Amino acid sequence: MNIQQLLKKGMKAINENGLGNTLQKIQRRAITRIGINKWLRSDNPQLKAIYNKILNQYKNKEINGLVVLTSGLEFEELYNQRTINLAKYLSDHGLGVLFVTWQWDDQEQLKKSYQTVYKNIYQVPVYDFTYELDKLKILDEIVNKIYITTFPAKLFYKSIEQLKHSGYRIIYDIMDEWEEFYKTGDASWYERKIEEQFVQVSDLVTVVSKPLKDKFSFIREDIYVIGNGYTAALSGRGNIALKEKAEDQRIHIGYFGHLTPSWFDWDLILSLAENDSFYFHFIGHGAPEEILQKIEAQPNCKFYGKVHPSELYKFVEKWHIGIIPFKHSKLSEAVDPIKIYEYLYFGLPTVSTGIPHIGNYPLVTHCNNQLEVKAAIDNYYEQLMNGKLDLADLNDFLGKTTWEARFNEMMSLLNK
Repeated sequence: MNIQQLLKKGMKAINENGLGNTLQKIQRRAITRIGINKWLRSDNPQLKAIYNKILNQYKNKEINGLVVLTSGLEFEELYNQRTINLAKYLSDHGLGVLFVTWQWDDQEQLKKSYQTVYKNIYQVPVYDFTYELDKLKILDEIVNKIYITTFPAKLFYKSIEQLKHSGYRIIYDIMDEWEEFYKTGDASWYERKIEEQFVQVSDLVTVVSKPLKDKFSFIREDIYVIGNGYTAALSGRGNIALKEKAEDQRIHIGYFGHLTPSWFDWDLILSLAENDSFYFHFIGHGAPEEILQKIEAQPNCKFYGKVHPSELYKFVEKWHIGIIPFKHSKLSEAVDPIKIYEYLYFGLPTVSTGIPHIGNYPLVTHCNNQLEVKAAIDNYYEQLMNGKLDLADLNDFLGKTTWEARFNEMMSLLNK
């Protein structure tokens, strides 16, 4: 991260949190880096209690193994995110899950620390976990033990040597192009050498897209592409997208997800919005205020803010077409957006930019410029109105891309 990015990030933090809170965070992180609290902390009874509970479950045959799974987010059952879905999958297949959650410093308080957040899933903060790694010896008699990390922070890597020695099999599941996020200032913890070490020492390396596989193929060839997915039970009713003319006679086009201009192509959207026959719907967060003001000024655009994943279908049933307008970059090339699986489950034919590989999915058209995007929208709308949308390959695709199918493949590869 360069000086300009640091200054920009610092000013943003001051604007959002105030000067006092920002300076306090900087101080806490500095103390964490020095390691003062690591030596001052006493024995943590909460951590020991969770480990003993997991051990008793194993002895009583309530679970058949243990997975230590690292996460950048606290556990939220209804949040359609890869790590959270993986945790639920593991739990539903009889494994205890230690959900080790990221902290920016060792004083950061997480709401769900030391809670049972789902059946057989226990959330613990990363610093307590790493500071008292020796306590994991309580669980040594569990035979089937796995360590899975989904982002390559140095803090997570420090645990690998001891975990390998204790019989844990290691999975590095690469779900994003972390180096490119680092370049945009969104992953300040990133070090390329640490990620390469993860790739080298793991028993299994999986990635969400082929560009990520290609990036690390100089280290090893046995890297497997396992894309993202969806869960029908979470998404709600399927195939609900609008297939007839709307009351206003416009083509309704929708997007949900992150709206940051780092990769969301707002210039493309604002240009397309000049076409009065289109109506755009936006759900999500991350758009700067000046962009939202421009959107609000457009009579054929509407911004809804955040919507709970379980409520998305109520909006989608009024849309004809989905759109994923990403700027072309190494970051966008490598992404496998979860939203595409939800779009297709909802029955939305989709137009995308910046992500070439999803153009191979059924009902998805990848475009390179504004003219192609407009043509693709018009083409899909015409097919919808004439009942000629080709759904032949969609059901087969959706059957193979549930989270259950994705993670079955991961565990099968590990067990080989």
